[in-house]
Amino acid sequence: MMSKKAFEMQFNWIFVLVAGAAILLFFTAVVVKQKSVSETSTKATVLKSIEAIITGASVSTDTTNIIGIPNSNIEVGCGRVSVGAVSKQFQSLILYAPSVIKGDKLITQTLAFNAPYRATNLLFVTSPQLRYTLIGNNNLAKEINKSLPSELKKEFYMAKPEVKNSNNYKVRLVLFDDMIDFPKELAKMPDSDVTAVKVTGGIEKGGIEFYQKDGNSWLFKGRSAYFGKSSLIGAVYADALETYECNMQSAFYRLNIVTKIYAERAKKLLQAGLSKREVECNQFYNNAITQLNQISSASSSFNEENVNTIMESSKSLANENKNAQLYSCALIY
Repeated sequence: MMSKKAFEMQFNWIFVLVAGAAILLFFTAVVVKQKSVSETSTKATVLKSIEAIITGASVSTDTTNIIGIPNSNIEVGCGRVSVGAVSKQFQSLILYAPSVIKGDKLITQTLAFNAPYRATNLLFVTSPQLRYTLIGNNNLAKEINKSLPSELKKEFYMAKPEVKNSNNYKVRLVLFDDMIDFPKELAKMPDSDVTAVKVTGGIEKGGIEFYQKDGNSWLFKGRSAYFGKSSLIGAVYADALETYECNMQSAFYRLNIVTKIYAERAKKLLQAGLSKREVECNQFYNNAITQLNQISSASSSFNEENVNTIMESSKSLANENKNAQLYSCALIY
């Protein structure tokens, strides 16, 4: 029969074990919660840094920067940027980027969007860890390759290469000729991490087709259009059709606002010209108002038909502005 002293000792040990487990569980919970709070705080800090980068880079034109950040996975959608569970929705954000940006560095590039006057700046963001492979033997392919930052991990081939797997987390193919067969070396990568865009057109405008890996083949995701070199470069960076078109709609919205301002300016120049009987200048301003109204109407919605309308009106408007300069009239823009 167990003595009273032995029973008390055994009870004490059980009490110590239970109390120790409770204390250990408490501190484990505190550490886990603290880690979660710390990670959320870090992600919020990264998101604030990205917001500052977007604000700063957007106001500069024709610039490229490499910016260090804490190692992160950044998700980019239509007007939205997320770092883990922390996200921010931007109004009228124009940001062409891959759906996921990984690493501790960001590459940013900013180009003007002209039609023919500058409507806004287009901002491009990507990771040095993402691989871009450009394939084409024409002037457009060479021009786009030259316009992309040297800091990118990019390759340029004039003939169809044998695409190898270099262990990049994403691969983006940019094709200026015929569509190529799916590269066998990339078959083991996740479907969402291998995408392609096929370009048909010139430096001014054209059509683009979006593709994504589907097992061992390509899956056609849809067709869109581009307007000028800067928006074509946007299609290089944005690996999802929906994100690309969302950005183009935002760019067209800015174009619409700026166009209305120039249309009002042309009307005022016409009124001033009438009082001075400046016949040549009045004709230029009349023609410019017509072209500006067409651009304004077409920029209300982004689609291939409106791209063609804006391109033709932009050429005519540029000629009217040139004529105004030749006759020493006040410029339209």
